[in-house]
Amino acid sequence: MKTHSLILLVILIALFSSCSSSKYVNYLKENTEVVKMTDSLQFNSLNANFYKNKLFLVGEVHEVETSPRIDFAMFTQLNEKIKVDVYLAEMDIAQGYYLQKYIKGSDELELKKILKKWPVFIGSISKQYRNKWEKMRSYYNQLPEQSRFKLVGVDRIADFELVAKLLKDKLPKNYHQEISSNPDTLITWSKNKLNTILEIEKGHLNEATFYLLQNLAFNLNTYTENRSRDKFMYQNFKRLYTQNQWEDKTIYGGFGFSHTLQAYSYTFSGRIKRDTTLPYTNKMVSLNSLYVDSRLTVDSRALPKFMQDKGKAFTRFKYSQDNRLFMYIQGIADYKKVTKPNTISLLKLDAENSPYLNSTRGTKVKKLISIWDAYDIIDGTSTTDYAQYILFVRNADWIVPDEN
Repeated sequence: MKTHSLILLVILIALFSSCSSSKYVNYLKENTEVVKMTDSLQFNSLNANFYKNKLFLVGEVHEVETSPRIDFAMFTQLNEKIKVDVYLAEMDIAQGYYLQKYIKGSDELELKKILKKWPVFIGSISKQYRNKWEKMRSYYNQLPEQSRFKLVGVDRIADFELVAKLLKDKLPKNYHQEISSNPDTLITWSKNKLNTILEIEKGHLNEATFYLLQNLAFNLNTYTENRSRDKFMYQNFKRLYTQNQWEDKTIYGGFGFSHTLQAYSYTFSGRIKRDTTLPYTNKMVSLNSLYVDSRLTVDSRALPKFMQDKGKAFTRFKYSQDNRLFMYIQGIADYKKVTKPNTISLLKLDAENSPYLNSTRGTKVKKLISIWDAYDIIDGTSTTDYAQYILFVRNADWIVPDEN
């Protein structure tokens, strides 16, 4: 019986295996830039057409070590090449507000306090993520005034204490006693009073502050009715787009991988792409990260017992999207064929005559055991409907987070 089971397993693994295809490999050889992990992360293959986009989205798996590095490198390269006006952050409106102040040089709040309740759990306690924002602060302050950018948070509220602080920072003192950091109390107060207060105080507030408070009211008042982070991010983005007249602005966003998949109607990027009142249908680009022979570091409590590092708050384990049991991307062998170990490579998928324009190879996932989320491919779509570039990471190894 055991022999039969073993044979069946081998057959199933074989069915999930995929050899490289010469058609795809030949295309990738002409459209791949390989950068050693130890090198400065600069991609020179990005052409003029790439820089004509107005919305640039980088998708990452947060728990992989290279993610903060890629985000910082891609943003700074774009800013130096074409000037980025807005950095969209995957954090709530108050976290984004105080992070912007920090980047501009304020020490009012420690970075750890700003990130304390960031939805990206690993980022809230990781030294590597704090280093990214410290580097962003140094970078921002060496920029000439005309090259500086605005950072805004567009995510669903995660830190009600920071929201309460921001309301107290912006509203007159006679309202402060009413403002609680308890989520339910603050939401109820906002629904009953905040819009009325804004009407009373409108004449005493500058436009930026009035819009900020209006957006806080919107986020509080709709918090319990809308539990989709993607929908919240889209709605916040659209409000900011209108308020700040972003029609001609260049915008960058660093997000979790799923939010930047354009083919789906329910993702952040998919909602924007389908909104014909916005100018991004043909002016946005997603650069999504894939990983082989890398490691994740995650909160042990999020894993089944058998996968946890016993007695440790965090578990490190191999994460490879060529794993035929847990996650296998059909065609990932093509990506491996044109890259090398210990590199971060940029693969352009949508060049003229690309085979990825008419295929789902390189995107479609098969697995025998469900541990990681995988997205079903939509009938009639191709690989380039999901993302136009792949950042292919080999041998990234996360350092255990700083829990202090």
